[in-house]
Amino acid sequence: MFISTLFGLLVPWMIRDAIDGISAPDGRERVVRAVSWMVLFSALHGGFRYFGRRGMLVTARRVEMRLRRDLLSHVIRLPLSFFGRTPTGDVMSRLTNDVSAVWLLLGPGALTLAGTAISYVLALLFMARINVMLTLVSLAVAPVIVFTSREYGKAFHRHHRKAQESLAAMNATLQENITGIRLVKAYGLEEREESRFRAACRDYYRQNVSVSKTSAAFHGAIGLLAGVGVAFVLLMGGWLVIRGSLTLGGFVAFNAYLAMLSFPTMALGWVINLVQRGGSAMGRINEFLEIPTEPWRPVLSPPRKVPDAPFLEVRDLSFAYEGQDRGEALKGITFSLRKGEIVGLVGQTGSGKSTLFSLLLLLYPVPPGTIFLEGKDVSLLPLDEIRGAVSLVSQDPFLFSDTILANICFGKDVPDEQDARRAASMARFLAEVEELPDGLHTVIGERGISLSGGQKQRATIARALCAGGELLLLDDALSAGDSETEQEIFQEILSVRGGRTVLF
Repeated sequence: MFISTLFGLLVPWMIRDAIDGISAPDGRERVVRAVSWMVLFSALHGGFRYFGRRGMLVTARRVEMRLRRDLLSHVIRLPLSFFGRTPTGDVMSRLTNDVSAVWLLLGPGALTLAGTAISYVLALLFMARINVMLTLVSLAVAPVIVFTSREYGKAFHRHHRKAQESLAAMNATLQENITGIRLVKAYGLEEREESRFRAACRDYYRQNVSVSKTSAAFHGAIGLLAGVGVAFVLLMGGWLVIRGSLTLGGFVAFNAYLAMLSFPTMALGWVINLVQRGGSAMGRINEFLEIPTEPWRPVLSPPRKVPDAPFLEVRDLSFAYEGQDRGEALKGITFSLRKGEIVGLVGQTGSGKSTLFSLLLLLYPVPPGTIFLEGKDVSLLPLDEIRGAVSLVSQDPFLFSDTILANICFGKDVPDEQDARRAASMARFLAEVEELPDGLHTVIGERGISLSGGQKQRATIARALCAGGELLLLDDALSAGDSETEQEIFQEILSVRGGRTVLF
């Protein structure tokens, strides 16, 4: 970047030599020599500029890729309570728009900022070499530009932070409507949801208009100050040329340097825009990165299996959701299961079965000494060991926009078609899969939209069976199926009951 700028600034210097050499006795040779140097310096400037910009922009893209990857890696390891209080649109906004804003800062922003700083320093040295007094005159408006830029930066940071928060809210509204499109259509609420999204768009528009007004005011002020500065330079420079204190070539070269600094000066507002936007985005990203993740605790000396202990034991378990005033979700729960047993939990709606299953998977913090797996306190075990031993079928079936094979084998490192067929057969789903044009390789759309409610539930049961966890948790997993299918599935599970414990 420094070398590229230096060669670029040598071009006006050669212009000065060419103009001043026209009236000299050896004017022809001096002009030819100056033009030859100009061509060489221009070529070197272009070559070094290409490699410099390419290196910085590629590096910024690499940082963007790693930041987005590290942010996702952190977010997916955050506690489940984080996702309960944070809108999905906000998470998406920080993973996409905010990370892109950081790239704009580190790429084009840093490139322009570095180029501007180097150009100013070197150009002022060349300008001072031509005439010190004229250089001081050109710097007369610099303090006003610095003050204006500082005030603009403060205002822009405030407005842009609000714009980013408004964008996150708009994304959340959009995501809810697209995800819940069936519900919106079923209740005929298209107009109401359109109105809600229109309000979010209007708020985002207002925030961005504030940003645009601030930016326009700054650019107008900078344009005015730059024009005033050029007028002073022309007045003083013309006077020096008339007096003979400055050559015509020197005056032309000085104005060329001034013109080369005009773009960095005008681009100052854009750079401040990127700096404030990137800083605000990085602040929002850091808010997520500072949230502690789930404790993936490596145990140096794991607890030993207790002989003759129940496979699963819950002792006096109580739990209340954080920050909610609805009392305890569970209180004094105690039970145990032997390996291979099938046990059903009976209770009123909202009695806490889903909460219990979440605690068995350690999706929420569990008090020590309340849940034991083969006699070992789960609060002392690594999360991957616990979750590898448990397979969950939730009451809200979720499927990925992928093939049926990939969804059933989601819990395995490598998809296995034989295992998938076996699990689908046990879940009474294989016959329907084989009727599809591509069988197990059929893509089922986002959240399995091409499947019925019962098919989705059986697909998630097949996924849990294929994962091979020793403890199978069924949370109202057959509520969308008929009683005959439910009985057939349980008979299949009973046929291999010795290898799997079931809690439903």
